[in-house]
Amino acid sequence: MKTRSIAAIALGLTAASLAAMPMAANAQDASTDYNYVGAGVGISDDIGLSINSKVTVADNISVRPGVISDLDFNGDDGETVFLLPVTYDFNAVTDNGRLLPYLGGGLSVSTEGSTSVGPMLTGGVDYRITDRIVANGGVNVSFYDTTQVNGSVGLGYTF
Repeated sequence: MKTRSIAAIALGLTAASLAAMPMAANAQDASTDYNYVGAGVGISDDIGLSINSKVTVADNISVRPGVISDLDFNGDDGETVFLLPVTYDFNAVTDNGRLLPYLGGGLSVSTEGSTSVGPMLTGGVDYRITDRIVANGGVNVSFYDTTQVNGSVGLGYTF
């Protein structure tokens, strides 16, 4: 249950940072128009691997497909979660244009036990370390028969 506490803290921090930022929808600036694919640490019931990405489809709108897995494929308690959210990408909230928050929703599929499919909400931030490297962190809330919270922190390569 310790990982659920970490996920709840991460969700709270994401919500607080999003609530503190200006919510004016401005025209897209060049800093939000990038795509990436990356990997990192995923947190669900256990700590595992996260594969994440961002593909810009319109001004300030992206699709962010991802996978979070605890890499336990030998038993019924192993879980892999497939994520397909559509997000609104806010303009940079820092003067240097590197911190870029997002919010969205979509579909989540979990393989834990019997496969579950449900809607999800997501939120997080990208931080442009360089023109080619982005750090990212996000929290996902999926609604199956029960509510599941997971998240990831990683690095991506932009293209």
